[in-house]
Amino acid sequence: MKVERTEFRLLRTARWLVFAAAAMCGTTASRAQEFSRYLMCEGLFTTGGQSAQAHADFALRFNNRMALIQRSNVLPVGERLSYVPSPATYSMIYRLPAHGTRVVAMPGWFANTILVIYPDLQRLNEIRLSIDRQTGELEGDLLNEAQAVLGSLKMQCRSKTEAELAAPKF
Repeated sequence: MKVERTEFRLLRTARWLVFAAAAMCGTTASRAQEFSRYLMCEGLFTTGGQSAQAHADFALRFNNRMALIQRSNVLPVGERLSYVPSPATYSMIYRLPAHGTRVVAMPGWFANTILVIYPDLQRLNEIRLSIDRQTGELEGDLLNEAQAVLGSLKMQCRSKTEAELAAPKF
């Protein structure tokens, strides 16, 4: 009788631990998907001596230091930038995959196949952004494979929280 009570208590404790672990995992997973800060930026995009109006909206996630480009007319929408927060700035960087690949078959004793990457030096390869956390000024460069500047961004950002955003209509 005493052995059965001990087994029952152990079983009950094990069930409780499994339930608690599942609850904690569920809470962590749902919180991992939350964005905590939204930046709405507007300003100028300059390339080749010409300027045009530009806008970009970012959603920042602090737990994994990821910024999602939600809306923009100059940056790739839907892409994720990694960022480093400091007391003064958010420094963001995004590297696009290399463009132009070709498979080359080498004749010889063994059939060797080589994947060769031919970078296009005129195409966008990297985005570097810096947002001042006090003034909201965004400065950034769009770079090609040779690290030459293809264009520059100068914008003013407004910070919003999720409570300040309008509710989705759809």
